[in-house]
Amino acid sequence: MNIDSFISELAYIVKEYEEDFHCDLSFARLDDICFDEFEKQECDKSKSKYFDEYEYIKQIEVLEDYFEGTIIREIKGSDYCVIIGYSN
Repeated sequence: MNIDSFISELAYIVKEYEEDFHCDLSFARLDDICFDEFEKQECDKSKSKYFDEYEYIKQIEVLEDYFEGTIIREIKGSDYCVIIGYSN
């Protein structure tokens, strides 16, 4: 894995979400994540070199037209995932 290429792709993914939301980024081991409350959906973007083609989303409406949520993207060939927390 080329770290510069990975970071560039990660930055592109986060930028896509930041068009609509404020985002916080973190990493976690897949074993530490409970996917029960998340909805699995296919990503609309082009095929990713480093990330799985699915994302897991959990979102709540805190106030009218104010949402908070979490998006999880698994890293291919890794025991880790990227967690993107967002709010608008």
